[in-house]
Amino acid sequence: MLAHNITPNNLSNKDGDKDTNLNSITPAFEFEKYGIGVEDIKSEAQQLLNQVNEIQERKTNRFPVEVFPLHIQQVITATNENLNFPIDFIGASLLYAVSVAVGNTHNVEVKKGFQQSAVLYLAIVGRAGTTKSHPLSFALQPIVEQDKRTYRQYEQQRQLYEQAINLSKKERGQQAIEEPIKPVWQKFLLSDFTPEALAEVHKFNKRGIGVYVDELAGWFKNFNRYNKGSEMEFWLSQWSGKPINIDRKTGEPVFIPLPFISVAGTIQKGILNELAKDSRTQNGFIDRILFVIPDNIKKECWSETDLPPVVSENWESIISKLLSLSVANDDTMNPSPEVLKFTPEAKIVLFEWQKANTDQCNEAENEAVSGIFSKMDMYVLRLALILEMMRYACNESDKQAVSIEAVHGAVKLVEYFKSSAVKVNSILSNASPLDKHPADKQNLYNALPDTFTTGIGLQIAEGLAVAVRTFKKFLNEKELFIRISRGEYQKRI
Repeated sequence: MLAHNITPNNLSNKDGDKDTNLNSITPAFEFEKYGIGVEDIKSEAQQLLNQVNEIQERKTNRFPVEVFPLHIQQVITATNENLNFPIDFIGASLLYAVSVAVGNTHNVEVKKGFQQSAVLYLAIVGRAGTTKSHPLSFALQPIVEQDKRTYRQYEQQRQLYEQAINLSKKERGQQAIEEPIKPVWQKFLLSDFTPEALAEVHKFNKRGIGVYVDELAGWFKNFNRYNKGSEMEFWLSQWSGKPINIDRKTGEPVFIPLPFISVAGTIQKGILNELAKDSRTQNGFIDRILFVIPDNIKKECWSETDLPPVVSENWESIISKLLSLSVANDDTMNPSPEVLKFTPEAKIVLFEWQKANTDQCNEAENEAVSGIFSKMDMYVLRLALILEMMRYACNESDKQAVSIEAVHGAVKLVEYFKSSAVKVNSILSNASPLDKHPADKQNLYNALPDTFTTGIGLQIAEGLAVAVRTFKKFLNEKELFIRISRGEYQKRI
C-alpha cells in the first residue's frame, strides 16, 4: 500500500456519486516529487473503489448469483430482465427446486456418521405485488410437469384396476388377469395437507417430496389446527430428518425411516410478526428458515419482452436430469442415498468457515442471533450439496465429491442468508401487534386513552370514521386490549 492518503471520500464527485474515471484524480505533479507515478495512484484508487463496492454490497446484502453454474446464472439473468423476477427471489427459488429434485438420491458427509440431505425451509418475503410467487412457480414448473405425467399414468392404471376389481375371480382367471393391486400416485409436490396426509403421500414416494405453500402465514396458523403443539414438533423433526412414525386409530400405521420434506413459500413483510407467535422464536423453528428479504424491493411495471423459450427449456433439462437420478434401496426397501464427501481442499475451506461461524455464535449479542448462526452449520453443508448437484446437472461436475467451488458458493449463500435472518430477527424483536392492522385501526388505537370505557371508545371511533361493528370487533384483540371490567378497557401497548 502506498504511503499517501486517498480515501473513499476523495473518490466521490460533487454530487456524492463514486467517480469511476480514474484519470480525474489530479494533479499528478504533486505526487511526482515523492517518486509516486500516476499509474500507482490509479492502481491504489481502483483498489479503494473495489473496497467501496464490496462494502456497499455487504450493506445491501447482495444475492451471490456468481455461485451458480453458468447455465443457471443465465436463467436468473433472463428471468430478471424479461419477467421482472427479483434476483434474490428467482435465485432462491432455483435452489429450492433443485433441493426437491435431488431428494433422497444424495447426501453429503463431512465426517463419518455426520451426513446432511438437501432439505431446505425457505421463506420469500416481500410486499404485495413484488413478484414473490412467480419465481417459485417458474422454478417448480418442470416438477409440476413431472407430476402431471405421473398423474396421467396413475389414472390409466386406476381404470385398469377398477375394470379388474369388478371381474369375478373366475373371470380374471379366464382372462389371465392377476390379482389387481390398487395403484397410487407418486407425486412430488403438495400444497394443502395434514401431517398424516403428507406422510401417506411420502410413503409412496420415499425419494422425497416438496411442500409449496403460497402464503406461509396460513401454514403457521394451521399448526395447532388439529392437535395443539404436535404439528410444530413434526416440522422441527422433519428439518432434522428424524423418522416419521404415525399410529392411527383407523387405517394402517405409517413409518418412514428416512424422510425428505423440503418447504418453500411466500410471506408479506407486514405480517412477519405472525412468525413470532406460539413460541416459534424460542423453540428454534424460525432458526431453521432461510429468509429471502431483499432491501428496497419494489413493484415493477410489466416487461414488454418475452422470455426466450430456450431459457425455460434449459431449466427443464437441468431439473429433468436430476429427477432421472435413481434411488438405491437398502435391504428394508428404504432409500439409501449416495454419499458425497468433500475434496481435501473443500474440507479445509469448510472447516475454516465453521470455526469463524462458531466464534460468531459465541459472541452473538443475544440467543436469537446465536441460534440463527448455529443452524447455518447445517445449511452450509446442504447448500454445498445442492450447488454440486447443480454443477452436475449443468455438466460441470461428475459428482464424485463436493468441490471447493461448491463450498465457496455455499459459504457466500450462507452469509447472505445469515444477514437476511438477522434482519428478520430485528423486525420480529421490534414488532408490535398493532403493526398487522391497517392504518385506520392504528390511528384509532393511538387516539384511545390508556384506560377507557366502551362509550368513550365509540365516540373516538366515530370521530375517525371507524364503524361501530369494526370498533367492537377490534376490542377483542387480546394482544392490544385488557378488559378490566364490564365496558372498561386498558391498552396493552
